[in-house]
Amino acid sequence: MKKVFYKLFIFFLAIFVCSGAGYRGSLPDIEAEFETQREAIPQPTKPIFNTSGSNNLNPKYKKAPRENPQYIDIILKKDKTSPYINDLNDVIVLLEKMKKCIDNNGSVQKFNAIASSIIDHADFIAQKYADRPEKYYISFVKLQSIAAEARSLATLRCESQVYIKYLTYQGEGQVYSPKSINAQIEFFRDQLEITIRILKDAT
Repeated sequence: MKKVFYKLFIFFLAIFVCSGAGYRGSLPDIEAEFETQREAIPQPTKPIFNTSGSNNLNPKYKKAPRENPQYIDIILKKDKTSPYINDLNDVIVLLEKMKKCIDNNGSVQKFNAIASSIIDHADFIAQKYADRPEKYYISFVKLQSIAAEARSLATLRCESQVYIKYLTYQGEGQVYSPKSINAQIEFFRDQLEITIRILKDAT
């Protein structure tokens, strides 16, 4: 049924259009006006965009920082130093600090504080590189050795502060005598210098 009505609607619409219904009258003659436009001298077209501004095909932009060699070499330069060398550099600072403490006759408390830091760093490196080739390096072995010596000497100096009051410098008390402790400090200082040189050569 809908198809029938649709066909009837199309039929009457076609009759209505073909019968001339719609606009009645005459249209204006614009041919003469177009002829005048054709005979006129063409004017140059103005550019839509300003070529001297942001739409310039070759603008003089500043280079991005990443294109600057100084930025690449200084700001973005990757740290090519191995983690092991970085760890050694941290320890070297502590060893030099300990050497300075000895040279300046630093207090037992200061000595032991620095010794504790050396021991902590050595223990950290020992755990970190326990299963890696670095544990066979002479720098690794020497660091563990100097840390053990620092531990022994720090313990000895602490004990001397307590036991010297009750022991004489004879027999077992001799190890706590100032002469004995100073001799061990001097030996430790020599080992410090050797260790510092070895660690610096490794870096």
